[in-house]
Amino acid sequence: MKISNIFSRTYKKILYSIFIIFYGKVTFLNKKAKEVQTKKINSVNSINIRKFNYKFFEIKQGRLFTNYVECVGVISKNFLIKEISFQQINGILKKSKNQILETGTPKILKKFSGKILSLSQGASGHNNYSHWLLDIVPKLIMASEKYNLQKIDFFYFSKINSFQKQSLKFLNLNPNKFIDSNIYRHVQASTIFAVSHPNYFYGTFFDAHSNLPIWIVSSLKKTFLNKKFKIKKKFQNIFIDRSDSIQSHCKLINNQEIINYLKKKNFKILKLSKLDFNDQISVFNNCKNIIAPHGAGLANLVFCKKKTKVIEIIPKNHDNSVYKRISKINKLNYKSIRCDFISGNKLGDMFLDIKRLKKKFI
Repeated sequence: MKISNIFSRTYKKILYSIFIIFYGKVTFLNKKAKEVQTKKINSVNSINIRKFNYKFFEIKQGRLFTNYVECVGVISKNFLIKEISFQQINGILKKSKNQILETGTPKILKKFSGKILSLSQGASGHNNYSHWLLDIVPKLIMASEKYNLQKIDFFYFSKINSFQKQSLKFLNLNPNKFIDSNIYRHVQASTIFAVSHPNYFYGTFFDAHSNLPIWIVSSLKKTFLNKKFKIKKKFQNIFIDRSDSIQSHCKLINNQEIINYLKKKNFKILKLSKLDFNDQISVFNNCKNIIAPHGAGLANLVFCKKKTKVIEIIPKNHDNSVYKRISKINKLNYKSIRCDFISGNKLGDMFLDIKRLKKKFI
């Protein structure tokens, strides 16, 4: 073992020990506590969701801690509340493990006077459109069934970007009430609110989204396809150009070749990063044919009308079938093209033979 690694581990152990002295050692909450009150969430938008056993939690003088990557803890008097805390290890949910049990809460505590709703879920919630739409917004919808969101003082989540701010306008929420969980990794409030995760019950997020509950799609449509939504952009046929994505995966090596071909077939080429939230809803709600590489922007399939034709281009080794699931719920005409995974190419990791595309829809 390198000396630098030994020094780093020793330093962290000493640091954790110091914070445990300040804030105490944390253990799992294994019994009822008067500071922790729960209510069952039996319905959302009049949809029966009893089978999921969702709960709304209210914790007096509670604490929140996150390492901003794979760990989120909701704490009452140094007891970790397992049902609403979050720990991934190598991307897999672990219900009976949490690093907070070993490290404590090694960040300076910031105290807030008021009510905080916890929306943090580690790295997946930072800047990903799909996770925002399928995980975080459903948490807000669930919480609204048990508490007036306008009366909540703060929302605990990473610093929000433009599409998140735009979506919050539909919920009449003030983005200035958001606490950046990257800056404040450890907070306490007069009251902490939290809800069960809407879809992540076991395994990986791929597993979760591939088995997305029907109510999430229905509720998102009801929430955003309302009087505030305005039809601004309409196209019959669209191709999602993923070349501008900050993620390197699921990009087409021959992207320009595909674009040139589809332009001749009257497809509108779109980069979703160039569209605001309302326009993304408008595009997907009004188009009839969609071709796109797998990517977060396809979460907008929740806004499509029945029988919309969808062709998803995805690597053969990719396990996420979330968009097939959404298409089934929304009764879309879904097909996929599975491409061989190609590593080491700067342009992308998929090559799509034009002949295969022709066979799918022409």
